[in-house]
Amino acid sequence: MNTFVLEPDVSTEKRKWRIWLMHCLVKTARHYTASRNLVLAQLGESTRSAVELAQGRQLPLLDFGFEMEDCITSLEKAVVCIKALSRGSEISATRTLKLNDEMQALNALRRQQEHMHTQIAAGQTGNGPIIVTVTNDNDGIQLRNLTMSFSAIYRLVDALYRDIATLFPAHDPDSPAQSGGIPKMSMAVTMEVRHQSADASGAAPKSVD
Repeated sequence: MNTFVLEPDVSTEKRKWRIWLMHCLVKTARHYTASRNLVLAQLGESTRSAVELAQGRQLPLLDFGFEMEDCITSLEKAVVCIKALSRGSEISATRTLKLNDEMQALNALRRQQEHMHTQIAAGQTGNGPIIVTVTNDNDGIQLRNLTMSFSAIYRLVDALYRDIATLFPAHDPDSPAQSGGIPKMSMAVTMEVRHQSADASGAAPKSVD
């Protein structure tokens, strides 16, 4: 609600960058969850019966790169934003800023993403995968010779979430997770009607302006 309802003590500028951080965080979480579900779906492929497998194998992991690339992009945008705001004392970002190794690994992956098309066009395919994929040990992601563990990505997402949560004091960052779906907003209105009785002479009471 704090994202949509104007607050008297929050400036227009602060409201805008707070919304931007929320946007990046939600987008990151959704793509991270989608990537995770694709990995789990691929692992679940081994539990299908022989009859089902005879109809053809399913390869959900082929879509992993699409989701994880968007996750990396949104996460890096949020990290860059929160680092800049912390320098201006707009937000402390103590949890995120402690994860220097994770931020450097993320930045390297993001820069490689940005320059991949020019490298391919120049015939510089190099070593390693040219799209984001799962590492051979299934412990993280890899792009060319760059890697980042899933646990490192999670630590960064969690720290970012908790730092952003400080901007919304009414929100408990440890509250139970809710099911996703289309956001809904409801409003309740209460109306109170008071009846005035007539005086002793039977005349209705006069209104006073």
